[in-house]
Amino acid sequence: MTARTDAHARLEDARVFLEAAETINTLNAEEPYADVIATLAVHAGIAASDAFCMLELGRHSKSENHADAVKTLKEAGGDNAILARLLGEKTKAGYNVSSLTRAKSTKCIEWASKLVSAAEAKYM
Repeated sequence: MTARTDAHARLEDARVFLEAAETINTLNAEEPYADVIATLAVHAGIAASDAFCMLELGRHSKSENHADAVKTLKEAGGDNAILARLLGEKTKAGYNVSSLTRAKSTKCIEWASKLVSAAEAKYM
């Protein structure tokens, strides 16, 4: 597979994660869905960042350390600050006892949307 083919696959993942987050956000107004929505948005942002990096650099971070992914996106010229914000919510949404607010999960969707849009623009 080529970097462009891999980028296309990750971009499709990003779109599906984002669509799922948006759908749940629209259909379920209850607060307990906030963590699920944010987690899906975080995964959308990660996949979009991977796609962006593959298109620009021919590679993406495979490290388990989130700081490496942020650094790689910065190297590729992407909006690493948005990815850093999203990744900052990942642990809170996925592992903490207390849930995120709906306002925060909606913000995660906004951030992920920006990363997906950037990857789509790079892919065109």
